[in-house]
Amino acid sequence: MENSSKNLAILVGLAFVFGLVGAFVGDKLFVTNVYNGKLIEDHTYIEDSQIISAIKKVDPAVVSIVTSDTLDPKSLEIPAQDDLYGGTGFIVDKSGLIFTNKHVLLSKKADYKVILNDNSEYLAKFLSEDPFDDVAVLKIQNDKKIDFPVVTFGNSDNLVVGQRVVAIGNALAVYGNTVTSGIISAKGRDVVAYNDYGAVQNLSGLIQTDAAINLGNSGGPLIDLDGQVVAMNSAVQESANNIGFAIPINDLKSIISSVKKNGEIVRPVLGVNFVMLDKGQAKDINKSLDHGALLVESKDYSRPAIEKGGAADRAGLKDMDVVVSVENVDVMLENPLHKIIRNYNPGDTVALKVWRNGKIITVKVTLKSNKDK
Repeated sequence: MENSSKNLAILVGLAFVFGLVGAFVGDKLFVTNVYNGKLIEDHTYIEDSQIISAIKKVDPAVVSIVTSDTLDPKSLEIPAQDDLYGGTGFIVDKSGLIFTNKHVLLSKKADYKVILNDNSEYLAKFLSEDPFDDVAVLKIQNDKKIDFPVVTFGNSDNLVVGQRVVAIGNALAVYGNTVTSGIISAKGRDVVAYNDYGAVQNLSGLIQTDAAINLGNSGGPLIDLDGQVVAMNSAVQESANNIGFAIPINDLKSIISSVKKNGEIVRPVLGVNFVMLDKGQAKDINKSLDHGALLVESKDYSRPAIEKGGAADRAGLKDMDVVVSVENVDVMLENPLHKIIRNYNPGDTVALKVWRNGKIITVKVTLKSNKDK
């Protein structure tokens, strides 16, 4: 016992000596090991990771979005916290175009304030919204013709499960540019999302991540370790921990050119409501199927399977049809129906292979625009 006590005292003494000679200088930690007055080795540790580098690339283009019934557009004064509505967005064009979620916005006519990471503040106006995805575009009131910092897009098709990602957002509409990290948990998820006001939306082909997406993070970027935006944070599973969903950035890239050309988001539309089928669900319908999109009424009965007078209706598509391919491109969980349709333009005619009552038939559909009445 006496020898053990001496050994312990020696170890404690050495630890104390090492503690005295270690020192912080800026972002460097110098540690010098000394034994019996002799220098053994000298190490320099510098914290410089891919995550930190990625965040620095994106942070300047991430904005906190603030609005309120009492927001004064002239003074930009922030109202009392209880009156605030908030979320996140990211700048995609140097003129001040901002991507965010539809559900972040209080109304199309509201005044919005956006706060950049350098604490500069600007007014922004609603510009357009996607008729299908939970996506909207704001435009900064850029009277001084400022060139704003912009994000860089990655390729969401190349994401793999297990890949590390980082979410950035205005957490709780209070803590701007909060960073959380995690991995890609799954791809091709379909969810039914709703907000505090009960609005329901079916979202397809989402990326699932365990990077914490807190309230207020909606509309913010999900980035890879190269600092590229690979998705837009959109929803969380309320009854679980660390299950969040994001819209793949490849689904949103065409919005910029559409807004610049038309002043709003214009999409080709098929005019259907659908549910993507995994292999098991497809085989439950028919053993010959292992993928496809089932045309069916929405769960809240707000949307019929086939929109009356729409492109699908005119082509003769029916409730409970299963679309298995578009122009010989298979409709899969990782390549959902709406994503394939977006590769075309309003007015294009596309050939769909459709399962109906045990048979595969070909249906040609001329796509309409979401702006068509």
